[in-house]
Order: sequence, then structure tokens, then C-alpha cells
Amino acid sequence: MRRTSLLSSLSLCALVLLLALPACAPATTAPPPATVAAVPTRPAPVIEQNSGPTPAPATATAAAALAQSDATLAPQPTATAEPTATPTPEPSPTPIGPQAINSVPLSVFAPLPPEVAANVRAIYARGQELGRDPRAFSKLGDSTILNPHFLGPFDSGDYNLGDFAHLQPTIDRWAGSFERHGVGAHFGLHSWTVFDPMWADPEWCEGGEDLITCEFRLQNPGVLFVRLGSNDAGSPSGFRFNVKEVIEFARDHGVIPIIGTKADRFEGSNENNDILRALADEYDVPLWDFDRLADTLPGRGLDTDGVHLIIDELPHDYTDPAAFQRGHALQDLSALIVLDQIRRVIEE
Repeated sequence: MRRTSLLSSLSLCALVLLLALPACAPATTAPPPATVAAVPTRPAPVIEQNSGPTPAPATATAAAALAQSDATLAPQPTATAEPTATPTPEPSPTPIGPQAINSVPLSVFAPLPPEVAANVRAIYARGQELGRDPRAFSKLGDSTILNPHFLGPFDSGDYNLGDFAHLQPTIDRWAGSFERHGVGAHFGLHSWTVFDPMWADPEWCEGGEDLITCEFRLQNPGVLFVRLGSNDAGSPSGFRFNVKEVIEFARDHGVIPIIGTKADRFEGSNENNDILRALADEYDVPLWDFDRLADTLPGRGLDTDGVHLIIDELPHDYTDPAAFQRGHALQDLSALIVLDQIRRVIEE
């Protein structure tokens, strides 16, 4: 009986010890939390020739632009100014060469009234004070003006001017700029992303630098071709505000902006082109109204995506009537005519 009691006591002690051991064991260390990989910066969207533009949702910048633009549309009280004498603008240069393309007068697709000519002189003078290169121009826009199809043949020699031989001095003056692929032309560029550093090329641009500032630093141009609107839809007042920003930025930095219209109707109407024409008139800057010439082309010269021009066979031979039925050939010629008008104004 005593032996059985002893065994029971020993068994009870062993059980107590077993239960106590886990509590005495050292606490285990929890594994460190997994490191979350950094999210890479979103690359700029890339589009193919026949895919058409891909509209992006409005950003905070676009929304702010829209709100500010709508606010500026409301009537504002103005102070009564004392009358001042209005200086008479100097006349525009006398037109030379053919005065129409496909029956569209030069004064329609490349107007240069005296007020615009005077402003061109003023902006050019400002640019020379700032050290702008008088023999360099830049391009700002989307894939519709990317190389090699926009103006490139004038550097590569793939052209025959024919009756437009008077434009050769303009090609000579800006040689090297025509086929240059700058950082200001970008696939999928919207008007509201021009000043967004995310869209600047990190290989060429400095941290925090937007693409137009970067392009001005790299090329130091005296002239800027602006072609925007093929990726902008649904916010006409925002588009107007953003293009105004571009015009004012170029003007204030001594760069003559050339405002170009487009052949497509991506926004569902011709609203963006109408805005571009109105802004060119408001700011007295050169208008390159390619849209007027696109009206004369089969299918407006557009490829199957309805946005990009059909890629032409080179050279641009302007002695061949077929060249005046091709989008790129006509786009390049009309742009060169506008640039020639600017050359003649600043060389007077």
C-alpha cells in the first residue's frame, strides 16, 4: 500500500515537471516582416502607329487647371485705363512663291498678320537677350510629330522643293533641327502632362525637370513647334488653359511658339483645333493650320487608326502632283512655309 502511494506521488511530480518545461523555455523570435519591393516609376505610355491615342484620366493638375480655367471664363471687373496711342504694326513680309496649296490660300493655313509679325520680332529679340540659338528649333507634342516622319527629310536630303525652291534658305538656316529627336516630342503626350516631370526622359533630363524645360536647356531653341490635342478629350477648358501655359512659357523664355492644328477628330469634333486657332489669335503667335490642308486630302490623310498620317514614300517630291495628296508631304511643306515666314520676319 505504501509502495503504491509512493509511485503515485512520483508520477504526479513528473507530470508537473513536464507541464512546467514549456513555460521555462526561451521565447522564440518572430521572423522579420517581409520587405515590400519599391514600386517602379510608371513609364510614359507608348502607342503604336495604328493603335490610336490612349486617353488618361484627368490628373490633379488637370483638375486644377480646369477649375482655374472655368473661373477665368467668368466676367471680371476691369479698371478703366487711360487711352494710349496704339503703335502701327510693321507690315508682314511680302509673300513669295505659290500662294495656295490645293486651292487653300497661304493666308488661311499660314496666316501672318502684322500684329503677329510684330510679336515674332519682340519674342525673338527677347530670346537673343537670353542667349537663344537663332538657328535651332524644337518640337513639342505627341506621336503625330515624332521622327523620322515630321520634317526629317529636310535634313536627310529626301526632298525636291520644285516651285517652293524659295524655302531652301529656311532649310539651310535651321539645318540639324529638322531630324533631331528631342525630348519635347513624346508618345501619348497630353496638354496637361507637358509640365509633369514624370514625362521627362530621365536619361537626358535632370531630377524634377519637366520635358519642355529640359528641351529648352538641351536645344536652346529660338522657335518651338507645338502640336497638342490628339490625346486630349473631354475637358476643352482644361485644354485651353494648358496650351495657354505652354504659349506663355515659350514667350517668356524668348522662344517663338508655332501653334499647329491637327488632322484628326479624336475628341469627337474639331473643338481642340478651334481652341488652338483662338489662342494663336489671342496671343498673336504664328498659326500653322494644317487642319485646313487635311480637308483637301483623301481620308484627311489619316491611317486606319484615325489619328496618325499614312506613312509616305520618300522623297518628298513637290514636282509630283501626287505629293500634294499625301499627308506627311503636305504636313512638312506647310510647316516649312510657316517657318520660312518667321525667318523672313526676323532677318529683315
